Amino acid sequence: MKDHFILACQDYFVKQRENAEANRHRRVQRDTVAKESISPRVKALGQHIARRQRKHLPVRIPALNVAEWGQLLRTLEIKRAYA
Repeated sequence: MKDHFILACQDYFVKQRENAEANRHRRVQRDTVAKESISPRVKALGQHIARRQRKHLPVRIPALNVAEWGQLLRTLEIKRAYA
């Protein structure tokens, strides 16, 4: 009984994979964050990370929400620390 169930499941998933069309997620293109809209706190953190990276020292990045994380990545791009 167990072997029959395993084979039935295997057949089901193989058929499903063969008949399935490729579902691709579309990437949402967003505008880049303007330099003026980055908060001073996040900008200072980005400068700190860039300095520590140039000296090859570790850095602790605190918990950030999504908006702050995007601003931090944009700051690092502007500072040309990470492309």
